[in-house]
Order: sequence, then structure tokens, then C-alpha cells
Amino acid sequence: MNAKPVKEHLMEKRFRIILMCVVAALVLTLSASCSKSKVDVYISGFEELEGGKRIAVCWKNGEKFVLSDSSGSAWTSSIAVHGNNVYVAGLEIPEPGKFQVVYWKNGEKHILSDGTTIAWTTAIAVSGDDVYVTGREMNNQGVFSAVYWKNSTKTLLSNEPLSSLANSIFVDHDNIYVAGSDSNGHPGGVKAVYWKNGVREVLSASTGNASISAMEIRGADVYFLGKEDTLSVYWKNGEKVVLTDEMVISNVTSIAVSNSNVYVTGNEIDERGKPIAVYWKNGVKTVLTESTNSGKASAVAAEGDNLYIAGNDTDANNVQYAVYWQNGKKVVLSRGANVTSAEANGIAVSGRH
Repeated sequence: MNAKPVKEHLMEKRFRIILMCVVAALVLTLSASCSKSKVDVYISGFEELEGGKRIAVCWKNGEKFVLSDSSGSAWTSSIAVHGNNVYVAGLEIPEPGKFQVVYWKNGEKHILSDGTTIAWTTAIAVSGDDVYVTGREMNNQGVFSAVYWKNSTKTLLSNEPLSSLANSIFVDHDNIYVAGSDSNGHPGGVKAVYWKNGVREVLSASTGNASISAMEIRGADVYFLGKEDTLSVYWKNGEKVVLTDEMVISNVTSIAVSNSNVYVTGNEIDERGKPIAVYWKNGVKTVLTESTNSGKASAVAAEGDNLYIAGNDTDANNVQYAVYWQNGKKVVLSRGANVTSAEANGIAVSGRH
């Protein structure tokens, strides 16, 4: 055997080894890429048309879907995704003075209240085949009472002489948590309260006013988000975490927990006297609104290390439009030509492969 065939043989062997390494690396890259799930972003909100009428809408990955029909005004308050189904809670006013609590499942409307009393919806949750919607309803004495509907059955959480409000709901296995505020009991004033399976618990009865705007449960940890006096706060298993300075005018709207990180959305009044959208990650604040604009952050969802926040922003003409921020980058949501303003107020994300 001469030298040339041996050299060619070695070169061919090396080439096969290199080719095998390249193919293996490619397979691993493709496998890793395929294993990463993409995320669908669902957002609820409303658009105001010329003439002042509002329509309930939702967006999937930026594409708009109109939920309400042509009669009267309607808007949404919250959105949830369960399996392949999309649920949006809202309110319709088919004629002046008639307030109907509704939810849409994949665009099909379900009416929860007949409109004979003034009612309002605040949040929606889904567990199995059951749909839960929280809100408030005015009684015959003109007082708002906290309520929730399980499918079409209403549960009155408070029948006391003073007002109560239900702002959030979370279903954890067989336990139903509803959170909000009321003015009943002692001491006086508005207190942050929650109901677990209908049993009322006072979370904060400060000398000022307190309320709960949202909640989240992760494993054994229960988070409530709200206000205590002038402070924006959240409670983790009853222990309070203060987010704002008492000199700052603020409110908080939504909370999410992912990979042990706690995310809170809210709004503050800046030095210009304008509202701006902000969020906190583990207590550290980030401003979302650009310096020349005003805006609002209404809802938050987290998927792994990715953060999604729904709200609104304003353009150079101070026109309000619906947006969401993905990891701080603003995405403007589509709207119709005759829309004078729009707002996004609920968000949910769903992974897909």
C-alpha cells in the first residue's frame, strides 16, 4: 500500500467524524428548539367608538376579536384560558339602566345577571368545567354586596348593612378564595378581607382604609395584593411587603408568581402629575411608560422568565390605545378606524409546542 491511499483514507475518516459531530449538534439544536414551547398571548379590553359607545374585545397574539353585539355598550374586566378555551368576563348595557354581568366562552355569550339590579364584574377563573366570576351587586337598600357566580348560580358573600366588594377569585383544588374589601364589622372603615369557601377573614383592619385588588396561589403560598392606607402592598402568607413610599400616589392592579419571582403591576402619579404604568419584580420598580406619555398597567402574566403586562398608553395627541409589554418591549394592539380610544385590562398566556 502506497502513501497516497493511506493519506486519503485518513482524510476520509476525519471528514466522517466531523460530519457526524455536525449532524449530532444539529439534531441537539433542533431537539432543543422543538422542546421550547411558544406562547399565545390573550388580552381582554374594550374600544370606545365615535359617539361614545364601547365594545368588548379581546386579542390573540395581537389579532382583535369583537365579543359584544351591536346593541348598547359593553366592556371586559378579565380573561382566563383553560385548555383550548378562552373565557372573558365583562358587562353589557343593552339598554340604558340595564347592567348585565356576562362572560364569553370562545366568543359565545353567557348572561349571569338579568339586569334588574346594578351589577359589576371584576374577575374570572376556571377550574375543570366550572366557570367562576366575581363582582358586586346592588341590593334593595342601594348597597353593593360582594358576590360570585359559579356557572350561572350566584353566591352572596355579604348581606351586611354596609358595602362589600369582590375584586379577585382563585380556585385552588376544592377551595374557593374571593378577595376584596368591606366596611362591615369592627373596627370601622374599609378593610381588606377575603372569603375562603364563604367564610370571611380580615387580612388588614388598619386605622385607615385597606382593600385587596388581586391574589395568586403558588403551592402552599398565598399572595394578596392591595392597598393599606396610602401604601401599595402585598401579603405573602399574611406577612406584609410594602412596595411604595407613602408620599407616592399609587395603586396596584395584578400579581403573578413565576420561578420564585413576584411580579406586581400598578400605576403611579409622576412629577408631571400624569399616571404612568409601572411594575415591581421582587419589590424593585420599573417604569413602563415613556417619559412623554401617560399610561396604565392593568394585568400581568408570567411564563418562566418572560413577563407580559397589559394596559394602555397614549400617543402624541394624548389618545389612549391598548398595548401590552413583553419583557419591557411595548406591543401596540390593533384597533378599528372609528375607534377613539382603547384599553387592555386582562391578560393570560398559554404555552404550545
